[in-house]
Amino acid sequence: MGTQTASTPDEGGHLVTIDWQRGKWSSFKGQYSRQHQWHLAGGLVLPVTDAMSPTGFRDGVQLDAWRAYIAAISSGHMLAWLHAAFSHGVEVESYVDTTEGWLSSLPEGRTWVSEVILHPKVAPSPGQQITSEEIARFHDLARRDCFIACSVKTKITVAEA
Repeated sequence: MGTQTASTPDEGGHLVTIDWQRGKWSSFKGQYSRQHQWHLAGGLVLPVTDAMSPTGFRDGVQLDAWRAYIAAISSGHMLAWLHAAFSHGVEVESYVDTTEGWLSSLPEGRTWVSEVILHPKVAPSPGQQITSEEIARFHDLARRDCFIACSVKTKITVAEA
């Protein structure tokens, strides 16, 4: 595998700064908060924690990397699906996906997100007809074209609506 270097936004890279500070946990030997911040290109700052952490190590932050991973897969699929639909002349008013992520154990005792199940509900624009076959075809195209789905080993399943 070749060496990769960070790219600038002009080269197609997506810059993120991860900022963690020990803060109030500094006086507790061996303990630390999992809370940190994601500084995304464009100025958005998201507070993040680790849902898998013991309760005492959490600081009330609702977004964690595990859920963000699942949301990124769902979001990427949705954007690829919308691209397929609109590219084929189908006008859509809404796309709502309640996504499930499943952790599985590896033989050495670690866990991984083994499957993400998408449950999308699509509403076409008024007067627009869309068949279940077209919806399924757009999901197939989205699965093929989604850069996130092509980048992960997690199984991604689209459940019947």
